Amino acid sequence: MNDSDNLTFTINQVAKMIGVVPATIRNWEKNGLITVKRSSSNYRVFTMDDIKLLKKIKEYSVDRHMGAHAIRMLLPTSSGSEIEKCMDKQMENVYSRKMISQKWKEIRKQQGYTLEEVSQHVGISVAHLSKLENGGNISLNMMNNLAHFYHENPLYFMNQSVQESHIVRKDSGEQFKLTDDPGMKMTSLVALHEHVMYPVLCEVEPGHGGLLPHTHNGEEFMYLLSGTLEIHLNDTETYILHPGDTFYHYGSEQHSWENISTKTARIIWVHSMLSQHTEKKK
Repeated sequence: MNDSDNLTFTINQVAKMIGVVPATIRNWEKNGLITVKRSSSNYRVFTMDDIKLLKKIKEYSVDRHMGAHAIRMLLPTSSGSEIEKCMDKQMENVYSRKMISQKWKEIRKQQGYTLEEVSQHVGISVAHLSKLENGGNISLNMMNNLAHFYHENPLYFMNQSVQESHIVRKDSGEQFKLTDDPGMKMTSLVALHEHVMYPVLCEVEPGHGGLLPHTHNGEEFMYLLSGTLEIHLNDTETYILHPGDTFYHYGSEQHSWENISTKTARIIWVHSMLSQHTEKKK
């Protein structure tokens, strides 16, 4: 047996090795991407094999923007070809037929970008981007990438197909189902077609939520009706929300969240497109 077989590292050492913060590794552990060993003093310890696995998780999660559910399917037994198949399948999943494809073209022109500039930044071909701007299907990952590039919340790109009204009656709001994550469902709480606030009722199954750290434009407000949420802010702060609690943050702050209870979480979630803290294109 080599000495390296018995060599272990702390979470802080491993985080520096792979280029993340310790909170990110704890997040991966919580999401079931890795089973972490404990020392006799109950501290997390990592072997060289663990570090190899964490590097692969980082590649899928950070570099390739894959969701936790897809990563969990890949890690135990997948070969390279199976990984590519899963990635292709994830990219082919349609986020919603209710997307307004024209908005992609409008916002690109408003912000002064060419097709070539945007395609280079988000990692797709010019032909693919042009197809999206003309009604092509879009995956959740690509929708998030484009919305992040344009400093907008993904809700901005969803079509309001219901009749315009100042009131939304109980159980009559338009529903948006995330096909890439069946554990989340959103119901619009506004029926006006032009607005700067996007209030929704968000229903989240246990273990689901915005699991990957992300940023976007605007500001967000959450009011928790049921369930328990764990929210991570800027990889340095963790908050636990119980029914009746509220949470407010700037979209420019890196954040992730998850329903950690055993029942469906119901959240009144309001996103404002405007913020004093929004980064503007120079």
